[in-house]
Amino acid sequence: MYPRKLFIFICLSFLFTATATAQTTEFKVILMDALENGDEVRITLVNGNTFSGKVISVDDESVGVETKDGLFNFNYDRIKEITIVDPSDRTTRWYKNPASNKLFITQSGRMLEARSGYYQNTYIFFSNISYGITKNISVSGGISMIPELGFENQLKNIGVKVGVNLNESFSVSGTATYYSLFDSDFGFTSVFGAATYTRKELDLTAGLGVATAEGETTDPVFIVGGQLRVSQRFALLSENFVFPTESDGLEPLISFGGRFIGQRIAADLGFFTTDGAEGFFPFVSFAVKL
Repeated sequence: MYPRKLFIFICLSFLFTATATAQTTEFKVILMDALENGDEVRITLVNGNTFSGKVISVDDESVGVETKDGLFNFNYDRIKEITIVDPSDRTTRWYKNPASNKLFITQSGRMLEARSGYYQNTYIFFSNISYGITKNISVSGGISMIPELGFENQLKNIGVKVGVNLNESFSVSGTATYYSLFDSDFGFTSVFGAATYTRKELDLTAGLGVATAEGETTDPVFIVGGQLRVSQRFALLSENFVFPTESDGLEPLISFGGRFIGQRIAADLGFFTTDGAEGFFPFVSFAVKL
């Protein structure tokens, strides 16, 4: 028993070491080319922080980068990603959108990166956590935090999302989420599919969803939305629903707003309205990268 466990441990250790060595070699090749050509690089660390600057030294253990905030040395085992900055494309200097895989409320076709996620809070009283297990599978769970109700009477949900990038421009996903409603025994499941077209900093998403409970399924709800990142710190955002009505008509719920983007935080401010409504209903939410 023990020799077998030891053998497995040695094999896994060797695999991990080989993978880390290959990644370090890849980083060194990119950085040596950047040093030789005088290119600017954008380095993303495993903790999510991003730095941009000129490479001034490369050795076996670390790289020296001169940024606008000073000189930094980064060990290769702390680096997650390195990108060569294109001087003609300002977006290559931007850090990633922490909530690029969702609209205001629903999920887009894009997936979370493996071993990454975020905590989302909506209207202060509703919390949710999403986490990417792999690049194709993520899970989520949430609970309301309404005072005086107690834990057992809160709104709860748990879900799973499965998706794939068909190519650089198209992503598709399917999300199934179960909701339990406050202090009742009633719950329902929503099933939602989405496809997203990405071109540079523009994402366009179309989706279709239904809810099912106690053997009954609702008519499908159509969703169309998108986000356009206009600067490193701001993106325009819209999410629009089309609900079927009892008279075989359609009732739209439209929205517009924006997303304020930081390296680890994305804050959404939007306004929803329906046909015939006298005003707008505000939507406030923020996400913190884990």
